[in-house]
Order: sequence, then C-alpha cells, then structure tokens
Amino acid sequence: MSRIHILLGSLILLGACQPKTDRFTIEGEILDAEGKTLYLDQLDVNRITVADSVKLTADGKFHFTGQKPECFDFYRLRIGQQVITLAVDSTETINVRAQLATMQTGYQVEGSEDSRQLKEMIMQQMVLQQQISRAVKNAGPETGTLQNQVNEMVGNYKTQIKNQFILPDPSKPVAYYALFSTINGTYIFDSQNDRQDAKCFAAVATVLDVMKPDAIRTKHVKNVALKGMRATAPAKEVSDETLQMLSEMVSQSGLIDIALPDINEKIQKLSDLKGKVVLLDFTAYKSDFSAQYNLMLKGLYSKYHDQGFEIYQVSFDADKHFWMTGADNNPWITVHDEDALQSRYIGSYRIETLPTAFLVNRENEIVERMASSDELDSKISALLRK
Repeated sequence: MSRIHILLGSLILLGACQPKTDRFTIEGEILDAEGKTLYLDQLDVNRITVADSVKLTADGKFHFTGQKPECFDFYRLRIGQQVITLAVDSTETINVRAQLATMQTGYQVEGSEDSRQLKEMIMQQMVLQQQISRAVKNAGPETGTLQNQVNEMVGNYKTQIKNQFILPDPSKPVAYYALFSTINGTYIFDSQNDRQDAKCFAAVATVLDVMKPDAIRTKHVKNVALKGMRATAPAKEVSDETLQMLSEMVSQSGLIDIALPDINEKIQKLSDLKGKVVLLDFTAYKSDFSAQYNLMLKGLYSKYHDQGFEIYQVSFDADKHFWMTGADNNPWITVHDEDALQSRYIGSYRIETLPTAFLVNRENEIVERMASSDELDSKISALLRK
C-alpha cells in the first residue's frame, strides 16, 4: 500500500472517531459585572424564552452552547435592561466582549459576520430612535409638522436598511431581523399598508422558501408577505361612505370579544367581565408614554375598583419579556397579543394610535372610544352610577 493511501485511511479512521457536533457556542466576557446574572434569551418567532443563565465571577467569563438552528435564530445576552442581540445560523463559535456600563452599544463580537451586521443595523436603529425622541421633545403645537418629520426620518432609515441589509442578500439573518424590528412597539416596516415594504417581505420569503422551505421562520415571513401583498394590491376605490361605515364598525356591532393570555399564561376573556364597568385599553409597554400612562391608570383603578370598575389592558409589545416585567405589579387584567401590531384586533377595533381606550358598560357594550384621557375619571364615575 502506498504512503498516500495509508495517510488517507488514517484520516478516515480519525474522522470516524471524532465526535460529531451540531451545537453552536456563545462565549466571552462581560467586565465589571461580578455577581450579576447573565441570561441567554432565545428570540423565537412568537416569544422570548430564557435558554440559559450564569452568575458572573470577577473575570466576567461565560460560556453557553445550544442546538444548531434549522434556519437561523436570534439570541440575546441580557443583564437587566442591557442586551446584546446575536444571530446564529450554524455550529459557529461567537465571542463577545463588553463592559457592563456600555454593554448594549460598546460590545465587540467576533466569529460571526451575521452578528456583526446585526449590531451595525441595530446601532442605526438606535440613532433613529434618538432622532425621533429629539423631534418629539422639541415639537411645537403643530402635530402635523411633527408627524411629517417622523415620517421623513423613518422613510430615510428604511431606504438605508433596504439598500444595505435587505436587498443585497435577502437570505441573511439581518434582512429577516430588520423586517420585524420595532420603534416604541411599532413595526418600522409595514407590510400591510406599504407596498414597497411588502415587496421586501416577499424578497426575503422567496429566498428562504427555496433554501429552508420547512423552517418556522420561513413559514412566518412567507405568511406575512402573502398577507401584505394581498393587502397592498391595487384595488377599486373605496367610497367615503364605506370608509365611514368601517370606522364606525365597532360602535355599531357592539363588543368584539378578546381572549388572550395574562402573565401567568391564563386566558382572560373580555366578555367574562360582564357586570363591571371596564376600560378596554390597547397599549405598548415599550413606549415613551407607558410609564406615565400606567401611573394614571393606577390612580383610576385604586379610586373606582371597589365600586365595580376593571381595566382590561391589551399589550401589543413585540418584546414579551419586556411586557411581562412591566406588567408584573399592575393590579388590573393585562394580556399580551403575540401577533403584536399584526394583531387582528388592530383592524377589529380600528386602532390607529397607541394608547387607544374604550369604555365598556356593565352590559358588555362599548359606550365610547376615548379621544382623551382627561375625561376618563368623570366618564367612569358616570357609568358606575348607572
């Protein structure tokens, strides 16, 4: 037997003896975080779950492993509200280094080009968030001017993201992630109302359907893309009378029941509150208004709950963990819609802005869509006296 054949045979045997692995690794160090718990969260299509955790020692080192995803998947390292989002699509080893104080923006990532691109995109999204926050802070009395400014900022951002991360290679994890990113709980790319956005969803769905047709994320983006293309397809003009009829649909048809899980995963039905005066509230906890708004609701709840008043609050937060953390201490009924701003209740209740609230009487009938929170106290008091 020649030497080359002996060497080849040895390599075959050596390969046969090596353990096969189908796992990825995320490791590294978070400095200045001794005693802190570092969580590894898995960002599934419909929920966020804790995959692993470790209490950091003085050197800040950590090591997590997980099953190779069928398509690609997203994970985040989390300490408190500081998070680092990573993309995993193979058996790679991703190395992350950061300091706790600047963990969310100052981290370094090696071993994953997808995670590096994801960081770049998320940094641009943070810039957009800062621009919108400054515009809101400096806004004058003309709300139309502010809306135009925000629309322009979002439009410029979307153009940049499309050209940089989506259209060049729709198969990349960053393309998928960009489509489902949110600002203040609102999706940036709107497949249901913007035909150009719907085309971006279709581009990603088409490529993934060829590469990984049975993957959950493929089915997810494909479903959204199909709905978007149908919703934005050219249609016959709708008359003003029809639009008016649609906008009044809720008040004419009465209560549309809602059944969603609370923070304990118990299904809470709106119709089960018959006999009480109810504030039906649609909101997003991950928004600038949420803290002050919920503080106002706590005052109303404390004042009127013993008289038969209840709050049924629906969260459209894309980040379920954030909602659960914020809602944990609220005394009223708070539920979460995992479809977020793709929820069917958005259309059923003609919700155009958040928060949106309705008053429901003891007969389980919608009495009024609240245009302002200023009149809530007096309106609730009046309903309770009936």
